Amino acid sequence: MTELKFDVLLHRFKGMFRVARARMGALRPGSAAYDRQIGMEVKHYRKLFGDEPGAKLMEPAPSAWDEALARTAQRVRTLTGREGDDHLLVLLNERPGIRMLSLGCGAGGVELYYARESPAAEITGIDINPHIIELGNHQAQAESLNVRFEQADLNTAVLPEAAFDIILCHASLHHLLEMDHVFAQMTRALRPGGHVAVTDVMARNGYRLWPETAKVANAIFRTLPKRFRLNHTGYRDARIDETLWAPDTRAEGMECMHSEEIVPLLRQHFRELVFVGSHAFARRFFDTMYGPNFDLGQPLDQALFDWIWQMDCHYLDTGVLRPETFFGVYRRE
Repeated sequence: MTELKFDVLLHRFKGMFRVARARMGALRPGSAAYDRQIGMEVKHYRKLFGDEPGAKLMEPAPSAWDEALARTAQRVRTLTGREGDDHLLVLLNERPGIRMLSLGCGAGGVELYYARESPAAEITGIDINPHIIELGNHQAQAESLNVRFEQADLNTAVLPEAAFDIILCHASLHHLLEMDHVFAQMTRALRPGGHVAVTDVMARNGYRLWPETAKVANAIFRTLPKRFRLNHTGYRDARIDETLWAPDTRAEGMECMHSEEIVPLLRQHFRELVFVGSHAFARRFFDTMYGPNFDLGQPLDQALFDWIWQMDCHYLDTGVLRPETFFGVYRRE
């Protein structure tokens, strides 16, 4: 057995054990397993962002992923008349004193942007990581922005009743475990007529590929030259993959534990005003795992990027494949 196959089999065995443990209820707030996992995630993001004030407040990403996000914004504009940011800015600037709550704000880079663009709004961000929210608070104070960041565990936190006009969930809901609790608290905290703006993952639980998506995506993946199939994050050392790396992320923690439930719960609790699905498989090619392989200044790299992107849009727009991410705006009646 090759070293690569042994590593993959060992990873899958450990993953099956951890997923089974989580399904049996071990990974719940208050449990030792939960506390360990939270500790690991806090440590990971502290290392990612650092401790120095003035540090970058957005997660680092390869240029291919930045381009994919720009094209996603254009897709939202094409289908709705506005980019996602503009949808939210219209709500934030509707009148002075609009109050917005951001759930799972991380280091606060997104919230600081909205505070700069909407200085009359009052913005509060909540995240479980006490270290990185201090980076956001430091930057907010340095710029005298009307935004503050607070530490809380959204899986257990009780939010103030009818206190906010807008709730923002930017790439945060797919990290949470107690979805019924979270959505009950969102409904509690949002004023009648208030809005929820969401950009998040709606992939298969565990961020696994749907079978029909795997068939298409792997057919495309196998056509790529080896240098585009170099996996930067799946192993201890970068290696060439023959198929897209798509293990069950629930094996390692809470990532996408209940991602399939996000859109159904939004539609259950709120009225959907805007919904745009994106990335049937494109994010798998362009994010931190394979994205660093693309140098968009090179003709071949740009051509392959364009081809993958157009194929992704085709399969989405024809309804053959499901989106893995989405942007949506919702209202509490």
